[in-house]
Amino acid sequence: MRRYDRPFRWAGRGLIRYTGPLSFPVLHYGYDGWSAPQDLPMQRDDAGWVAAIPTAGRHVVDCVVRSARSQECDNNDGADYRLWIGLDPVDAHTHVRAPGGGTLGFDSLRTAAFSGGMTHALVSWTDNDLVEIVAEATPWLTPLVWVRPGGPDPADVRRRLAAGGAGLKLHPAYDGYPADTPGLDPYLRVAQEAGVPVTVHSAPGPADPDLIRRLAERFPAVRFVLYHTYLGPPEGRKRALRHAAALPNLYLETSWCRSAEAERLLDELGPDRVLFGSDAATDGPDHYVRRPPNIEMTENYNTGLLRLAQRLAPDVFRAFISGNARKLFSLPPAYPQRRRRLFRRPSL
Repeated sequence: MRRYDRPFRWAGRGLIRYTGPLSFPVLHYGYDGWSAPQDLPMQRDDAGWVAAIPTAGRHVVDCVVRSARSQECDNNDGADYRLWIGLDPVDAHTHVRAPGGGTLGFDSLRTAAFSGGMTHALVSWTDNDLVEIVAEATPWLTPLVWVRPGGPDPADVRRRLAAGGAGLKLHPAYDGYPADTPGLDPYLRVAQEAGVPVTVHSAPGPADPDLIRRLAERFPAVRFVLYHTYLGPPEGRKRALRHAAALPNLYLETSWCRSAEAERLLDELGPDRVLFGSDAATDGPDHYVRRPPNIEMTENYNTGLLRLAQRLAPDVFRAFISGNARKLFSLPPAYPQRRRRLFRRPSL
């Protein structure tokens, strides 16, 4: 098993594979928020341990593994594991600034992503070298290149995109510049040449959606993603939505939006330009499962996504949680050559 790969994955519909550290594992699992929990001993094969479970009419499997020979339990550092049935979810908005745990640590991101059932994530931080190193070691992470007026050099940005970067990341509030500054133009020309999207923190002040709209108007061939849609009062989200409705190169991402708000954005803009993202792991390893709830004190990401899966048409939810991000950022399928790869151990 690769050092940073997932210990759980589907080996086919209804067949769960475990490649984690425990021997003689017993799968303890439930459905859709731990309903009907039960235990099932897993069976050994050439690629790890497997268990067949029924999945009809369910959205997710929540699970941990216990050893039948000891008191050991693999519960994802207390956050549990989640597997989406028939879906390969993407978190379009994550960060890593250091190894280890804590806020924005890699271990925290890994725990959070596995607890939410994410099979891929886009990652960024101000230290592009660190982000590249982490993504290189982690098959389910794809880097974005962080840029600001005056740095890094556009030639360096081209090199990073050619090496696997999926797009650019702008954070006008963190780096202290107005989102429509001409100082971004050299990087936006690089994005246009490479055909990659540009993600932008959207919030009051220098990252206001009105300013981001000016960027989109100045570079109509570049696709812009408003991270958070708007991290602020509802009035700003309404303006962001109006701008996206007017300009086809604007996309909305829903980190820190309640599920009802995400549903409204999907209804009003349509299912093709709204993406799921979480801003993990700014709330540490419990980012997806935080209690008390961390999204406007009403829900966490796992409860919100499950509500959306239960309410939205299946094709709309699939586009929101996976398809739109994979298409926009040219991400690979979650499990290329799935059946062939599952029956051999990937090299380190």
